Parts: sequence; C-alpha cells; structure tokens
Amino acid sequence: MTLDGNYRVLEVKGEKELPQDIIFNFNPVGNRVSGNAGCNQFSALYHLKGAQLEFSTPMNTRKFCEGRMEIERQILASLEMASRIEETESEVVLFAKNDEPLLILTKIE
Repeated sequence: MTLDGNYRVLEVKGEKELPQDIIFNFNPVGNRVSGNAGCNQFSALYHLKGAQLEFSTPMNTRKFCEGRMEIERQILASLEMASRIEETESEVVLFAKNDEPLLILTKIE
C-alpha cells in the first residue's frame, strides 16, 4: 500500500459530522503528511511498513476557530496514536494499538 495524494477525513473516532475541508496530503517523497486538521494547518512525518503506520508528533499553526478545536485536537491526537492501517475499496482506516478505529479517510482526485 502507498499513501500518496489527497485524502478527505470522513470520520474521527466515530464522529461523522465533519467539515468537508479537513484534507490530508500524503507525499511518499520524504514521507510527509500535511493539511488541514479542522482549523489549523499541520505537518508530520510518517513511516509506513506493510500495515504498520507511525506518525511523528504533528507540528501545527495555532489560530483559534470557534466550534472546530475539539475535532482538531482529536485528529492530531489520533495521528500520534495510530499504529496500523487498512485499505478497503474506497477508504483507508487508521487504527490504534488496541484496534480502535481512529480515522477514516477517502482518496480524492
């Protein structure tokens, strides 16, 4: 599996009512992910080996957005807790070590 390009976040820890502009961009050159975490821009490194996936601690800008900070906090925390990835026909699911689904993404063209 290769993470490459733009992915929309569909679900964060079971929460499906998300803004449409939460987009991750995975760049396999340099193993970097960046994008919008709900309010602020973020960037992190990732390491993908088979189904094992780890992220570095994300760096992000620090502006305040009314009503969006909790989702952003959950997204950034989910990146740090991710340890495994599964790909279905239309989605990519990131899991914690305890197999709890953290994030569900879908590739956008």
